[in-house]
This record gives sequence, structure tokens and C-alpha cells, in this order.
Amino acid sequence: MKVSTFAIRLWRLASLVGFASILIYTYVSLENNVAVGFTPDSRPDVFMSRDYLFYACVAIFLITNTLINTLTKLFPKVDGVKLPIPNQQAWIENRDQLNEIVRNWFYCLMAAVNTIMALALYVLRRLNSQLGSTSLSGHQWLLPVCTAILAVVIISLPIRLALKPAVEE
Repeated sequence: MKVSTFAIRLWRLASLVGFASILIYTYVSLENNVAVGFTPDSRPDVFMSRDYLFYACVAIFLITNTLINTLTKLFPKVDGVKLPIPNQQAWIENRDQLNEIVRNWFYCLMAAVNTIMALALYVLRRLNSQLGSTSLSGHQWLLPVCTAILAVVIISLPIRLALKPAVEE
């Protein structure tokens, strides 16, 4: 197993365990009504039931992971000629490599979504624990970090496919 494949599988597993842990911890530590929207002066203005938030997160988790896992399994069945990729002929000749790269990319995408959801729940719990204070803090980093995670994962596949397949020894 390649180091990159091992690292991606480890990240995927860690994101699954991390999301489940943070989801349960957040559910237990929140009150029945959870503030999910805030005014510019840091006052909560949108509330949601803790149960509804929990089930919505579980549904999003199950749908995205199932969809991505299904796409991962369907990709090897797609005819290589129909794939809009650079260096198409070289990749068709090295289809096993292409399948591994795309499978790893889908697993990265799955891990990225799980990580982002876990981070969002963590920040939501922290914001709700600060309710009543004059200013809410500790959430400014969430959007740039989540954007960077998604950007790196999404851009990595076209960049890798623009390169030629690695020569196997």
C-alpha cells in the first residue's frame, strides 16, 4: 500500500470517528434549543431543536458518505474513452492507477466533508456555551479553514490527472 493511500484511509477513518464523537458530545452538552443563527452584534436570532439538529447532521452524514461511496464503486465501470480527462490515452492504458487515484480522491472528499461537519459542530457547541456573554468569539477561523480544505481536495484531482501516470517498476 502506498503511503498516500494509507494517509488518506487514516484521515477518512479519523474523520468518521471524530465526527461521531463530536456529534455525540455536542448533543449531550447542548440545551434543548440551540442557537444556529446570530445577528451582527452576536445575539442569537435563529434557534433549532437539539434533536432536529442531531438528526439533520446524521442525515447529511449518511447521505454524503453513501453517495460518495457509491460514486467510488461506480467509477471503475465507466468507459475510459468517455472520461473528460487530460492525457486520456495514457490514463486508459494505466486504468488501475487512474482508479486508485480517483478512489483516493473520493475518500479525501468524504473525509473533507466529515471534517468540515465536525468542525462546524464544534464551533456551534462553543458558540452556544458562550451565550449571554457580550461577544462571541472563537469562530472566525471556521470559514477560511473549511474553504481551504475543500479547495485543496477539489483542486488536487485535476492537477494529478494533468500529470502523466507514474511509471510502475
